[in-house]
Amino acid sequence: MRWRHLGAIMVLPFLLALVGCDLDREIEKLLGAIAQTFWELGFERSEDPLLAELTETTGRKVAEVSPRKDMPIKFRVLNTGEVNAVALPNGRIYVFRGMLEASDTEDELAAVLAHEVGHVAGRHSLKQFRLSLGISLLADLLNLNKRGETIQTLAGLAASLYELGYSRQHERDADNYALRLALLAGYDPKGSVALFEKFAKNEGKPARWLIYLSTHPPSKERLERAKRANEDLGRIYPDLPAFAAHAMVAAGYAQRGLYRHAALHYEAAVKLQPSYVPAVLGLAQAREELQEWDEAKKWYERALELEPQNEMARQGLERVKSASQNSAPSALHPAPKQTLALKWLERALSEWEQVERQWAEGQQTAFSATGNAALQVKNLWSQMRSIPLRFGPISITFSQSERRDQRNSDDVFSWRDATRLDNLMRTRDEVAEDCARTLAAFQIAMSEVESVFEDARYATGLWLRALRDWQRLVAHGHNLPQGVVSASDESSRILFRVAVAFERDAMAVRDIERQITRAVSALAEAANLLQRQRSSFVWLAETKLQLARSALQSATADLHSLLSRTKEKRAQVDKALLSAYQTRLSALEMKTPSPSEGKAPAPVVRKVVAYHLRVSEDKVVAVREKTPDIGATALIIAFAKAKRVEPEKLLANVDFGNDWLSKLIGDRAPSGVRVALRWLANAWERDWELAEKREGQQSAQPDGGDTTKDDEQ
Repeated sequence: MRWRHLGAIMVLPFLLALVGCDLDREIEKLLGAIAQTFWELGFERSEDPLLAELTETTGRKVAEVSPRKDMPIKFRVLNTGEVNAVALPNGRIYVFRGMLEASDTEDELAAVLAHEVGHVAGRHSLKQFRLSLGISLLADLLNLNKRGETIQTLAGLAASLYELGYSRQHERDADNYALRLALLAGYDPKGSVALFEKFAKNEGKPARWLIYLSTHPPSKERLERAKRANEDLGRIYPDLPAFAAHAMVAAGYAQRGLYRHAALHYEAAVKLQPSYVPAVLGLAQAREELQEWDEAKKWYERALELEPQNEMARQGLERVKSASQNSAPSALHPAPKQTLALKWLERALSEWEQVERQWAEGQQTAFSATGNAALQVKNLWSQMRSIPLRFGPISITFSQSERRDQRNSDDVFSWRDATRLDNLMRTRDEVAEDCARTLAAFQIAMSEVESVFEDARYATGLWLRALRDWQRLVAHGHNLPQGVVSASDESSRILFRVAVAFERDAMAVRDIERQITRAVSALAEAANLLQRQRSSFVWLAETKLQLARSALQSATADLHSLLSRTKEKRAQVDKALLSAYQTRLSALEMKTPSPSEGKAPAPVVRKVVAYHLRVSEDKVVAVREKTPDIGATALIIAFAKAKRVEPEKLLANVDFGNDWLSKLIGDRAPSGVRVALRWLANAWERDWELAEKREGQQSAQPDGGDTTKDDEQ
């Protein structure tokens, strides 16, 4: 009913605007405005400022290179754990919190947003709308006498937008846009490959991925197309040759402080076009940032050979010569190995491998329960739509004249039955609303359960990688911080307990699913009985409605209990996860050479942390002076942004000697904190993997060789 009033209010200004303007664009605005109201009424918007900033800054880069300029693109984050994103015809793009939490890198999110921007650029919603409902409905928009009927039809389309999906060709077009726009925005098109690999892995499994995967083409097909496109970047955008495409991706990596990835793509560009000065100069600058003075000097000199008047190359060469002369020789005086620390690390890694095995065993049970429940919920939604409700497709109502006639009748039982029937129909509608709310709550609960599960598994893997890194550092004489020992021991206990407890949650999910199924079935039976309008069926319909309400009450109580346990696990898992991030980042800082003394981070460290947390490098330096390591620095800055306070104010209440993380996290860590740290840790770690791979290639080829092959992922 609310759509009828909403339509009458919204349609008039849009219809008046249709005269003398782009009809298609105005139709898109109208469709988008209705769909936008649906999405914002049906889903809560995220209030996490860091999550919004990460989405908007990434999305803005993509939107700026969109070929369509007449429809402004705006991004919003919806606060639900389901993995999904949707583009509306009017340029509004909604990203579910779960999609951000599931992205490992900014390149992956850029691929998602570029895909959705591609739908807007290709006007796919309008094209699908025409295919679904025909040209006649578009013409009806110009007829004011039909506006109520038309708006109701449009509202129905908006309400099922994500279920209708796009045609396969529209999805292919959007995937092509995703590769092209990501590239032009300076992101690595391999983000699409990583994304589709993740989708293919989760197809038919976790509940929180169900909506997105059920409305998109098979991921394996999309994955193969993305892989073929990345074999030669020159295929992605016809007007951009491969060497220029590599240079564009390299510049994007350099902006993020990921200079090894930048150097890799600059090398690929130079190999394809040796005289391309921007790539030669970019490669020299990347090597300079990595303090590889000889390499930087070689490429600066090469740039000057190509362009003798290039001032940037001349200044860079002077800096490199000065730095190489002033830098002390890297005479290694390794400290003796810490035998006790190495023994502890070996034991700790063994314990973490046991935790990982526990999670592997529990994953099948937990995801089987949530996956089956998600499929059943989808079926129940379809069943709910077929139930005849008062304002649904089949209605059972009495007109005022019919009620007056019955009231004046000599048969008192006839009026009494009609009143009872009418009351029961109202009860039926109320039970239907309760069923819908419970189904929605169950979907949210399953998404949250799986979100905690996936974060716990991710934390386990992160701890294993972090401790292996520290094992190598200690073997080379570095001291193992005592905080790593205590944090690892506590985190392993937390995650082991959580893994064991998930078996109980799987049983609870199955019980709730059965209860909701009974409620919907009883409601459907009651509705069918009432539709016959026979007094002999009224008592049976009443009994069925009571059964439905009883099942819903039981399901609601169990849902509250499940969500309460999930909330407790979330706080525990967040602590283990953020401890792992701190440990991992501190190891990466230790591996990075710094020309300065004290706590001042190396230029590369400042750059990569500042970019991924969306702050200035000066802010990173200032906070690092007051924290024990770069991991703690990143945590403080991320939480300060999420809480909308200055890091200095947050630091005033932090005692790093006590259990500071628990106090900082509270009930749960903000999603923006977890997403930002995940992007930071993954990007920085993968950059170091390139360094290790390069060292291995050089040691295998002592006489030198071609190491520019783009196979890092």
